Amino acid sequence: MPEQNNHYEYGFEGSPSNSYIFLTKDDIRYEIKFVPSTDYFNGYPDLEADVFEMVISVTDNPTGGKLPADLLVAPTIFAVFENFFLPLRHALVFICDSSDGRVLARHRKFGLWFYSKTRTTNELAKFDREIIDGDTTIMLSLILSSRHPQRSLIVDIFWELGEEEK
Repeated sequence: MPEQNNHYEYGFEGSPSNSYIFLTKDDIRYEIKFVPSTDYFNGYPDLEADVFEMVISVTDNPTGGKLPADLLVAPTIFAVFENFFLPLRHALVFICDSSDGRVLARHRKFGLWFYSKTRTTNELAKFDREIIDGDTTIMLSLILSSRHPQRSLIVDIFWELGEEEK
């Protein structure tokens, strides 16, 4: 797909996982999904929030190896994020992939991307936490509108995630 402004053109593939795709100049295909995820808030039936898990994955890498540096990938991910997220004021839980031991690096990179895109606005709030599950470190981020009517409750629930198992 061609470049559009400062990011790649992307397409909406549809529901139920609210899937978007884009193709880089190196023909690397990314998929960004916003999967409905009420599991985190099951114990709160009165909570009026659409909660999604954001999943970013490479679905085709014809280079076969390490992904080449590409300055348009992060802006494209954020363009997709803004397209899906901002108009409806969803709440989003982002879990960094921990399958290859690079979870802390991914979490740090996502944080840098997020703050570089939002440093001039207070429209979005981001909260981070770490959960240790045996030998696995799970890095979670909660992102929601600063004006979400149930912001305080959602944040309180986020801080409690995983605590019931301790």
